[in-house]
Amino acid sequence: MRRSLINLLVIGFALWFFQSGVKPPMEAPSDFQLNAFGHLPVKFGGRKKPVDTFARNLLTVLSDKQTVRLDGEKVSAVQWLLDSICGRPAALDYPVFRIENLDVLSSLGLEERPRFRYTYRDLLPHLGTLDTAARSAFGKEDRQRDLYDKQIMKVANKIYLFQNVLSAFEDPSGIPEEQLIATAQRYMQLENYSIPLIIPPNSGNPRWRPLMSSLLATHPELEQMMGNHKIVADPLAQHMAAMLTAYREGDATRFNDELMDYGRRLQSDNPATFEKLSFEVFYNRLGAFMKSAQLYLIVFMLSLFGWLFRKERLVDAARTLMIFAFIPHTLAIVARVFLSGYPPVTNLYSSAIFIGWAAVGAGIVIELTFRKKAAGMGNLAGSIAGFLTLLVAHFLAGDGDTMEQMRAVLDTRFWLTTHVITITLGYMATFVAGIVAVFYIFAGVLTRRLDEETGENLYRMMYSTICFALLLSFVGTVLGGLWADDSWGRFWGWDPKENGALMIVIWNAILLHAKYGKSIARRGFALMSVGGGIVTAWSWFGVNQLSVGLHSYGFTQSASFWLMVFVLSQFAIIMLGLVPQRFWKSGRV
Repeated sequence: MRRSLINLLVIGFALWFFQSGVKPPMEAPSDFQLNAFGHLPVKFGGRKKPVDTFARNLLTVLSDKQTVRLDGEKVSAVQWLLDSICGRPAALDYPVFRIENLDVLSSLGLEERPRFRYTYRDLLPHLGTLDTAARSAFGKEDRQRDLYDKQIMKVANKIYLFQNVLSAFEDPSGIPEEQLIATAQRYMQLENYSIPLIIPPNSGNPRWRPLMSSLLATHPELEQMMGNHKIVADPLAQHMAAMLTAYREGDATRFNDELMDYGRRLQSDNPATFEKLSFEVFYNRLGAFMKSAQLYLIVFMLSLFGWLFRKERLVDAARTLMIFAFIPHTLAIVARVFLSGYPPVTNLYSSAIFIGWAAVGAGIVIELTFRKKAAGMGNLAGSIAGFLTLLVAHFLAGDGDTMEQMRAVLDTRFWLTTHVITITLGYMATFVAGIVAVFYIFAGVLTRRLDEETGENLYRMMYSTICFALLLSFVGTVLGGLWADDSWGRFWGWDPKENGALMIVIWNAILLHAKYGKSIARRGFALMSVGGGIVTAWSWFGVNQLSVGLHSYGFTQSASFWLMVFVLSQFAIIMLGLVPQRFWKSGRV
């Protein structure tokens, strides 16, 4: 009875935790209806999305956060975006630009701050210096760039992106007449990836357009000056312009009226534009991945304490919490599939959340399978894998929209569903075996918890997981070759990514052969399983750092350091496991 009560309390805590923050802040009828504005459509990076998503992604790129604080108060991404594009004075004082390299700060004359975030007002006097240094860095070949060059380019790209967004909302009434035609023509030629496209297709406009090019048509001098290049005035653009003007002037009533008129007109002309937008806003507010990561960390701590001190109720409570954290994790992945229209794995970000999801699922299966013999080990393996991979995904999200449009060579649902998911599950299984092996080594060297029965059960967990890893990685590699033959006309080309996939297959095969040939026992199997995690990390992230080959889609400079930290930590664990067993606290197991 007491155990059931604990499980009910755990479920209640999980439900409360996930619902927090889902509801938007209360807005009085006389307030600016920011929630409704956040549901409006915008197109950027080739994908239609709500303003809420666009604002969150932009803020994440600039500051690694989806909210900002001003004078101690939290400001939503939508409000920050509106303040910025409307030119409100507060926009200059939002600390949203993260600059952490000390050499860059010194060259810009900025002092180091605790959170490394700076305002646009801080940067304004130094934009010329920044632009000069960035142009010099951009002019170099990649191998000639040092750390300072890469960091100055990173900061400059943030500034350029922010300025491009602001230019999309520039008021044409302030443009000199002699520049109107050139400005109008420039905006007519902009591609989808240049600036956000605010005005959706409607009865008088067959395509998405920047707000600026639509507003230029309302300028009284433009019709005579443009001649045959006349731009057709767009009522939606006029409503949007009036809306932004009202916000800049602090007129909430007019803002809300224009917002309602804009929504009604767009709903009448093109109702399909609003499809999925409300659901995506809900998905953003739920924040299921980071909430699941936080709960997985709690699961790990409870399971570790319960396993070490044989507290079965703690292990049961942790198991229940992990299952209920796994459910929204699953639903969030399904939501991404629904919103993007692609299978669950399309880029490094989605591979991280998918590997974490599969690892937690494997942990639940292990926990239920070995419930009486090694209770808590499935919790430990699944929760730490889920937490770390979702943490990796959180940092990968700093590149912007994680549901961006696919590259043409990758835009095939069949191969994304078969090869990518299968090979990713192979990654997961190898990682899970490595995590169990790490616990085997730690428990044997540092505790007396690893008795004969526990050691045998952990060995069986590692072995069965490696069997699945070999099967999945082999099938996934073969499917990748078939995709390569379909896309590039050759089955195998010794591309770095192909080599990485082959290394996983070979390593797992060697591991099983060594077991069957009795070349290794439990400890040797555990040490080689830890090595499998190193090989898999190299295939997953390492080959992308080479920035060469046909598979270098996921290049990210920040991954190199953390990949090296992971590899060194795994080598350290292997060295710890090589300590003679007579020095292990658990003795010879």
